[in-house]
Amino acid sequence: MQTKRYSSDLTERQWQRLAPLLVVRRTSKWPLQAVVNGIFYVLKNGSVWRDVPADLPPWPTVYYYFTKWTADGTWARVSGCLTIAAREREKSAQPTAAVLDSQSVKNTATSTERVGYDAGKRVKGRKRFFLVDTAGNLLASWVVAAACHDGATAARLWDALALGNELLDRLRTVFVDGGFGAGFRRHLGRRGVQALVPTGVVAEKGRFFIHAKRWVVERSIAWAGTNRRLAKDYERKTTHANAWLYLANIRRLARLT
Repeated sequence: MQTKRYSSDLTERQWQRLAPLLVVRRTSKWPLQAVVNGIFYVLKNGSVWRDVPADLPPWPTVYYYFTKWTADGTWARVSGCLTIAAREREKSAQPTAAVLDSQSVKNTATSTERVGYDAGKRVKGRKRFFLVDTAGNLLASWVVAAACHDGATAARLWDALALGNELLDRLRTVFVDGGFGAGFRRHLGRRGVQALVPTGVVAEKGRFFIHAKRWVVERSIAWAGTNRRLAKDYERKTTHANAWLYLANIRRLARLT
């Protein structure tokens, strides 16, 4: 099970970086690296669980670990550890500035929980929020129905996300777009964090403008989109949908080690 067969497979060096971060209390005949390769296969190729290749562990085993580590917060924790390691190579471990944005994506027939219609984007489905540092590494994410307002939703969820997340302890500035509104800016202001709306334009692409600071989170959204499982929202549960965002960050950072 150590031979790299698929482009989504971890190399031995990447696995040695990830293995200490995964806590397992269940005995299995399948090597844990092969299980993680199965999860990454689904992420990158967008296949259904039952189509996990036969030379990887059986799909129920792969799915079991995906749901187990989703429920106990493993994906968020591992993503945070890799983000800290990536930051330590360039700068301080904890960021003081971050960029926040949302992405509305279409759902499929399997997405039955928390689905709505985003009238502004004309998308029926769900909305993904990405909070990244100034290098584009994921700090936190959450998934809600697409009908939710950006500012009101971010204000409602901010305190729960910041609680116990050491990556947000030293945040002093968050860059957002105007759609988050004054209410969200006041909410962060009461917590000692300043929310700013960048107005400078870095480049113009037809009718679209690339704004200073905010282009970083747009790039992070594009990075996540290279994984076919994230082309749409296929998940029944928003917790599973959010887990894939952390897994996309894990896979990207693991490849950089």
